[in-house]
Amino acid sequence: MNRRTQWHGISSKDGEVKYVAKFASHEDAVKWLHTEEYDFRDREIMGRTTAIRIAGKTAVENAVMI
Repeated sequence: MNRRTQWHGISSKDGEVKYVAKFASHEDAVKWLHTEEYDFRDREIMGRTTAIRIAGKTAVENAVMI
């Protein structure tokens, strides 16, 4: 991904997307990726297009900036 890519993260549990986050930088996304959730959710970071494919356009548009 290039420098202009918007980084998004998806937090999921048992295959169900719990929330989508977006990040100002790749470094912020990686920090979030390695932070544990209290209920051991899975996390992935990706670009906007992949996030839309997985979580849907509405979820990505309403993503929380972290």
